[in-house]
Amino acid sequence: MFIRLLAFFLSFPVGATVFQVQSVDQQIREADGIVIGHYLSSKPVKLDNGSIATQMIFKMNQEYGMQSDFFGMNEVIVHYPGGKLGDLNVKVEGVPEFIPGENVILMIKSFQNRYWGLNLGFGTFRVINYGNEKMIVNSIFPNDLKASQIKLREFEKSVRTIKGEGLKVVFAPEYSTEKDGTQMERSPASVEEGKNRAIASKIDQVENNEDRPVNNFGLIFLLAFLGGLFRFTRQKEAK
Repeated sequence: MFIRLLAFFLSFPVGATVFQVQSVDQQIREADGIVIGHYLSSKPVKLDNGSIATQMIFKMNQEYGMQSDFFGMNEVIVHYPGGKLGDLNVKVEGVPEFIPGENVILMIKSFQNRYWGLNLGFGTFRVINYGNEKMIVNSIFPNDLKASQIKLREFEKSVRTIKGEGLKVVFAPEYSTEKDGTQMERSPASVEEGKNRAIASKIDQVENNEDRPVNNFGLIFLLAFLGGLFRFTRQKEAK
């Protein structure tokens, strides 16, 4: 069911999006991964089912759930539906736009071995300086105090409380070199057209543990990504 809905959503040139305000704490609970970092670049790609998505690359400064230390990566590829590839242009309202170098926070879901931005732009926050404080501002509801204008240190505290562990600092990997001293190239934490390894490895661990239930990521992603947060047609405003 989810595959059909996602394919349907991505197959049209315009997708109208309606968001329902959700607290930051709710999004932290739903997220498989959380990244604080800087936007680097993006490119459109065609997925296995023929739909179009946009891969956005971010440098990670802090993260939860991405296992950056295990994989030795400090960059991540996050997917968003839609994009322009050749003559095909799929526009989805609510997909965030970034300026290179912009400091952001991303809520991330894992589906079919790829990272996706949770709740499109609603799961995206910009980090700004406000006096002596750093604040996070929601991309969709910047003036809603339930979902935005929260101190960064309070956000980090919420992550520790809800997830049971805090955001960890991501260190730049020490690139290995060949014998002649030339530097070997490294790829971001999502490779093979953006397929992830960090969260996927956690799924494998759960599936191999008989004492733990297998997570239905398709259902979780459907509920978080589509259920209650956006619909395919914009609702008419109440008179």
